[in-house]
Amino acid sequence: MAPDVKPTPDDRADSVDDLLDDEILDDESAERQQRRVLLVVVVFVLVAAAALWFVYGEKPREESEYVPAAAAPTRPVASNALVPQLPFREAATESGIDFVHVNGAEGKRLLPETMGSGVAFLDFDRDGDQDLFLVNSAPWDATARRNGPTQAFYVNEGGRFRRAEKDVGLDLCFFGMGTAVGDFDGDGWPDLYVTAVGENHLFRNVDGKRFEDVTRHAGVGGGDHWSTGAVFVDYDRDGDLDLMVLNYVTWSPEIDLSQSFSLGSLARAYGPPTGFQGDHPFLFQNQGDGTFKDVAEKAGLHRLNPATGVAMGKSLGVTVCDFDDDGWLDFLVSNDTVQNFAFRNLGDGRFIDIGADIGFAFDDKGNARGAMGISTSHYRNNDDLAVAVGNFANEMTAFYVNQDPENPLFVDDATSVGIGAPTRDSLTFGLVFCDLDLDGFQDMVCTNGHVEPEISRVQASQHHAQPMEVFWNTAGHGRSRFVRLGRESLGPDILKPFVGRGLAVADVDGDGDLDIVATENAGRPRLFLNEKPAGRFLRLDLRDADGRSAALGARVTLETSAGRQDQILGAGGSYLSTSEAVLTFGLGADDAATKIRILWPNGKSQTLPRLAAGRHTLKAPR
Repeated sequence: MAPDVKPTPDDRADSVDDLLDDEILDDESAERQQRRVLLVVVVFVLVAAAALWFVYGEKPREESEYVPAAAAPTRPVASNALVPQLPFREAATESGIDFVHVNGAEGKRLLPETMGSGVAFLDFDRDGDQDLFLVNSAPWDATARRNGPTQAFYVNEGGRFRRAEKDVGLDLCFFGMGTAVGDFDGDGWPDLYVTAVGENHLFRNVDGKRFEDVTRHAGVGGGDHWSTGAVFVDYDRDGDLDLMVLNYVTWSPEIDLSQSFSLGSLARAYGPPTGFQGDHPFLFQNQGDGTFKDVAEKAGLHRLNPATGVAMGKSLGVTVCDFDDDGWLDFLVSNDTVQNFAFRNLGDGRFIDIGADIGFAFDDKGNARGAMGISTSHYRNNDDLAVAVGNFANEMTAFYVNQDPENPLFVDDATSVGIGAPTRDSLTFGLVFCDLDLDGFQDMVCTNGHVEPEISRVQASQHHAQPMEVFWNTAGHGRSRFVRLGRESLGPDILKPFVGRGLAVADVDGDGDLDIVATENAGRPRLFLNEKPAGRFLRLDLRDADGRSAALGARVTLETSAGRQDQILGAGGSYLSTSEAVLTFGLGADDAATKIRILWPNGKSQTLPRLAAGRHTLKAPR
C-alpha cells in the first residue's frame, strides 16, 4: 500500500518558475536512483572503450545518440508570470443533485464494492444542455434488490438538475459499474449503455422522452461477467456505432471469499486482482438492424497469458485514438496488475496488440502496474501524443509520450513533465485531459481514493479519502511541464478529500468553460463549477450528414496562436465514465481558429478556413 498522500503545492508560490522549482525538487528523489545507474553505465562504457583502444589501437566506433524531439514552439513569458486563478466551486446539492452511491458493502469485503462507479453527460432531450446519469451499485441480497437503490438520472434545466430516473425508465436496481453514450440506431437520440457485475444494459432513447431496455434484443448483455469501461465507436467505418466493452476479472463471491485476503490486524480486507483470472473484452459489431454480434476473438482482441493459457486482460479503462496516424481508430486499454494493451486497427476488421513493442505495456523497468483511468492528449500542440494512465498507490501516474506516429514508440515522461512525483502517493482512478483555463493547452485533472477503507489502521500515513489533483499545462508559457495547482489557484472545494472514482467534464452551466463531475464510492458525487472569468473558446457540436447523431470518432485539428490543437470526439477514457459529446477548444486571446481540418468517422476529410469564437454545429459531408 502507498505512503501518505502528499499535501498540495505551497499556496504561497505564485509564479510558474516558483511552482516548477518545487516540482523539480520533488522529482529529484525519483531521479536520484536513475543517475546512480547512469553513472555505473558510464564508467563501464569508459572502461570498455579504453580496453578496445588498447587492443585495436583505435577509438571504438561512435554510437548514435538519442536526441528528444523538440517541443512545439511556445510563447516566451516573463519568469514571474502568474499561474492562473482557476477557482472551482462545489455545487452538487444546490444544483439539485442528491444521489448517494450504494456499494453493497456488508462486511464481507467483496472486490466490486470498492471499484464503482461511473458517470455520464448526455443531451438526452436534445435541448442544448447536458443531462446527467449516475451509475449505482446494489445490495448483494436478491430480496433487498427488489426495492433497492436504483440508477440515477437528472435532467438539466438551465443549470439546475431535476431527478427523473422514474420518469425516463432508468429506475432499475442492479450492480452497475460504468457507462457509455452513443446513438447506436442512428435515430438522432443518444442511447445509454451501462456495464455491471452480471448482465449489462443497453437503454434505447425513445424520442428524448424515456429509455427502453433493449439489451436482450440487441444481444449486448454479456452474460455473467464483470464489465467495466466501455466506448461507442465506428471502428470498421461502416456508418454505425459499434461497442467496445471491457471485462475486469473472472469473479464470483465464492472465488473472492476463498482468497482469504487480510491486511495487518484486519481479518478480512479488499484483495488485489492478482488472485483472480483475467477476462476478455467484448467487441459488439453493429449489424445495422438493432442487433450486435461479439467479434472480439475474430478481431484479435483476445489476449492469452502465455504462462497459463487463460485470458490476460484485467481491464478497467479504454480510450480511442489513432496512435499510428493511419486514419483508423485504435484502442488503448489500461489493465490492473497486468500489461496494458495497444490494439492497432489494421483496417480490415482486425486488431493486433503491439503494446509491448511500442513501450506502452509496462513501466520503464518492465513491470506491470495497477492501472485504472486513461486519457490522451496532444499536450504540446504538436505531433507528440501523450497517454496518461492513473495507477495504484505508490505507483506514479504514467505519462507515455509518442513522438513519431508513423513509427510509434512511447516513453514514460511522467517525471520529466512534472506528473510523476506529485502522483506517486495517490491512488488515481478518474483521469481527463481538458483545457480548463481556455488558454489553448490541455490540462489534466484526476480523482483519487484508496480501495481499503481501513488502510490508515495499518498505514497511518495513508488514507481512504484523498484530494483531487489538477495539473496546469505550462506549455503556453515557455515551459513544457505540468504544475499541480494548490488552494490559492483552485479554492478550497476541489481539494477536500473524498473517495474518488468516476470523472467526466461538460459545460454544465452554459458559460463556455468546462465543469467537472466526480463520483464517490459509497458517497455523494461532486459537481465542481468552473468559476474562472469567461475566456474565448470554440465549442464544436459535430453531427452526421443528416445533422442528427453525434459524429463520435471525428478528429479535429485547428490552428490558433497556441499552435495546432487536436482532439477526437467521444474518445472515451477516464474511469467508467463519459464526458459530453462536444469538443471544447481554448482560444486564449484569439477571436477565431483557422485551418480547421475534420476527419469524419466515414473517412472523409473536410477543411474550413476559419471559425469564429463561440459555438458551432457542423455536419459531415455526404
